[in-house]
Amino acid sequence: MFASRAAWQRCGPLARQSLHRAQLNRNVVPRRLMSSGPGGSGENFLYVVLCGGAFAGAVAYAYRTVATDHARFVGRVSEIDARPKSDWKPKPWPPKSGENGNE
Repeated sequence: MFASRAAWQRCGPLARQSLHRAQLNRNVVPRRLMSSGPGGSGENFLYVVLCGGAFAGAVAYAYRTVATDHARFVGRVSEIDARPKSDWKPKPWPPKSGENGNE
């Protein structure tokens, strides 16, 4: 307890002084103008056109893929449904240890 009190008495005024200086220096920093630098009026429009074109292309590709693959999908589903189905029977529990080991 004595060590922490001694450290606070020694470093406290220094910490208060540095905090006071930090508040004064905060208002001195020059502000940057928003109209200058990257992001001018033409650049944003270019991004909108590029992103809009990419989105439109992706939607067109997805629609074309879904529309052309529909017939193939229906054919596959009908083929799976046409396969002969055997009645499911559960395996006996507990399994016998002398039986096939390929389970």
